[in-house]
Parts: sequence; structure tokens; C-alpha cells
Amino acid sequence: MKKLVSIRAITARLNRKLAKESKKLLKYKPRLESGDSIVEYAIVDLKTDSIINFYMASEIQEFARGLGCLAGLEEVSFE
Repeated sequence: MKKLVSIRAITARLNRKLAKESKKLLKYKPRLESGDSIVEYAIVDLKTDSIINFYMASEIQEFARGLGCLAGLEEVSFE
């Protein structure tokens, strides 16, 4: 049985993991002319204050699983 983890909880887990490398996961909303609200996340290097990588909300689950922040039976709830 899958256990649901909120997006807020997975963000906190990722930030604790990334803090060891002086990085942080931030919510990033690009400015679009069409009015579509696409939510993305950006990994920011706190030393250089630059964006390292972008992730769509749907990609956060695989990113967290790759870093070991999400167990095999856990799944991210985007609600």
C-alpha cells in the first residue's frame, strides 16, 4: 500500500538534504503571457546565488527518490 506524502513535506525533506551542499529548493513561477499557471521548482546554490536546475512539479517525486528522500512505498500527493 502506497503512503502519500504532501508536497510541503517532500520540499522540507529535500531542503534538509540539499542544505548539506549549500543548496535549496524554491518554488518558481515563470512569467507567461498566456496566463497558464505552471509551477516549477528551482535548485538554488546559496553560495553563488544562482539557479542550478529546474524541475516541474511532476518531476519532484523522481528527483526526491533519486536523492533518497522518498521511500519505495511513498508517493507525492500534489493536492
